[in-house]
Amino acid sequence: MNIDNILAQDEQILYNVKLHWLAYFNLAKLIRNLTTTIFLSNKRFFHGHGLLRRKTHEMVIAKIETIDVQETICGRIFGYGTVFVAGTGAGSITMHYIKRPFELQRQIRSIQS
Repeated sequence: MNIDNILAQDEQILYNVKLHWLAYFNLAKLIRNLTTTIFLSNKRFFHGHGLLRRKTHEMVIAKIETIDVQETICGRIFGYGTVFVAGTGAGSITMHYIKRPFELQRQIRSIQS
């Protein structure tokens, strides 16, 4: 997906989130992950995925309340984790196999400051 088609006027990408290479082992997950777009802009956090049917979640930065990171032993060794982003009245977004998950958490917090 072309990120430029998603961005609003005066919105700029601050951090482009990457999936870890371990996310590509299962064929179904491979297709989903190849069609996944995750980014953090100066206005919102965006997560979208899907090939035939697209599902997107976005959250305004000011509405993000909680960012939880979970890393398994393998995740700590290989540098990936699961990130949960929850907002006030905006629901939550769960993302698996996020490369450098604590960097994503740090980037979101730095924008909120």
